[in-house]
Amino acid sequence: MSDYYNTCPFPKPKTEKKRKKQNGWKDKPNRTCYYTGKPNAERHEIFGGTRNRQTSIDMGFQVDVCPEIHRRLHARADEWSQQEVKRWRIYYQVQYMDKLIQTGLTEKQALDCWMALIGENYLWNVT
Repeated sequence: MSDYYNTCPFPKPKTEKKRKKQNGWKDKPNRTCYYTGKPNAERHEIFGGTRNRQTSIDMGFQVDVCPEIHRRLHARADEWSQQEVKRWRIYYQVQYMDKLIQTGLTEKQALDCWMALIGENYLWNVT
């Protein structure tokens, strides 16, 4: 920013671009795949999309998987990967809502908090 804006009677406000969070790549050698036990696992965010990916990182809604399985989970091309993604989403919703219920919220309030956080109820279609 030039000095002109610093000396104006109404200086232009400084804005900083919000940095997106990233999964810890520094500790990647210490992680193992949940499914195969292979080292150097990548973190897979359970809830995708721009907003929900950041929420997954913040809330810990992620699982360590090897690169091969990570690609399968993202592609969701086979029955196994579709079921696993569904299973993980249900698992994290139940965990989140149980924590809220333990703090004194009702099940309806916990579901409302979940919907405000993620925006989709995965427990409706449980089979």
